[in-house]
Amino acid sequence: MRFNKAQIIIIAVLLGLVGILVYLNFKSSEATMEPVVNTTTLTPQKSFDFDEYLSSLKDSLSPAALKHIQEQTKLVNAENAGIFTLANLANTWDSLHFRLVSAYYLTKIASRINNENAWFNAGLKYYEFAAICEDTSMQIYASRQAITAFEKVVLLNENNIEAKNALAICYIQNDLDIMKGVQLLKDVTRRDSFNIEANYTLGMLSMRSGQVDKAVQRFETLVKIQPSNPEFHYYLGEAYSKLGKKEEAITEFEAFRGLVPDEEAKKNIDITINKLKNSK
Repeated sequence: MRFNKAQIIIIAVLLGLVGILVYLNFKSSEATMEPVVNTTTLTPQKSFDFDEYLSSLKDSLSPAALKHIQEQTKLVNAENAGIFTLANLANTWDSLHFRLVSAYYLTKIASRINNENAWFNAGLKYYEFAAICEDTSMQIYASRQAITAFEKVVLLNENNIEAKNALAICYIQNDLDIMKGVQLLKDVTRRDSFNIEANYTLGMLSMRSGQVDKAVQRFETLVKIQPSNPEFHYYLGEAYSKLGKKEEAITEFEAFRGLVPDEEAKKNIDITINKLKNSK
């Protein structure tokens, strides 16, 4: 089963976290790049209370929206409430840009019908929220809820690669269980050696942990898959440079220069290339 929306969001989370750095903020091939995952474990000062959060939202809604929500909630709480009633309420909350509440009702749907697609949709909604949330306790809550949903997906279909990628990122993103995330990603690459999301995350993790030779393998694979992607050439050049492979690094940085559209990035990479050419 394919989930194109999921692939887009997963890639956006992975590449978006470092894209600005690649194009605008690197100074030389010696610079330390921001890894794809957080380096500090996030420990909330207070655990997140979803019921308290939900109750507080009435003050954030217009009178008309609040009335509509109350009417739909009353239907959902009725004894004979159906799946479509829950779906309508989830969609209403989503249309009001409250993804976390929408995910909550999608989880209720998934719990009722218990199928792969329903659990995936619930997990994806939590995942979307966690990716943009700035509140630590809410982010960790959403990530844990996403993990629960994606684990249900994998139990129902262990070949769902999109769910495994998303599940791995949830484990890694807040340092919830990095090794479990790594094992999931390795399982993905065993099943699909050209999977972009898994290879990218493993490559960045290898760079962060100083396993540069493994990072080279990952980014060489990514360059083969998407030779027109400038980021992949940049990180491969970075890895080659760290290993002392000057000529290989120059080749990749020049490829990056030819593909990147930003003029400031071109100037910065020219400095990097010149430093490498003039180094002994």
